[in-house]
Amino acid sequence: MDAEVLGISANVGFSQKAFADFLKLNYPLLTDYPDLKAIQAYGVFNKERRLAQRSWFIVDKNGVVRYKKVLGRGEPLVPNETLIEEIKKINRSN
Repeated sequence: MDAEVLGISANVGFSQKAFADFLKLNYPLLTDYPDLKAIQAYGVFNKERRLAQRSWFIVDKNGVVRYKKVLGRGEPLVPNETLIEEIKKINRSN
């Protein structure tokens, strides 16, 4: 699978690092704080709470969003297997 993974949120940088270290993630967690430009650009900014709605995007090498899932309140997380299958579909179509 030829893909890069990263996370982004409105949390401050030191919080992202602590979270990534706690989970032993092997990909970067980036911060969109304080400007929140990425979150707004992807349309997942919750203005009232000043944070991102929990969401997943798969963006191809050309910058085209090929998969998007924004969770509603109480909706379960997207399983990793679902995301991997979506990436495989994209790779097969290229």
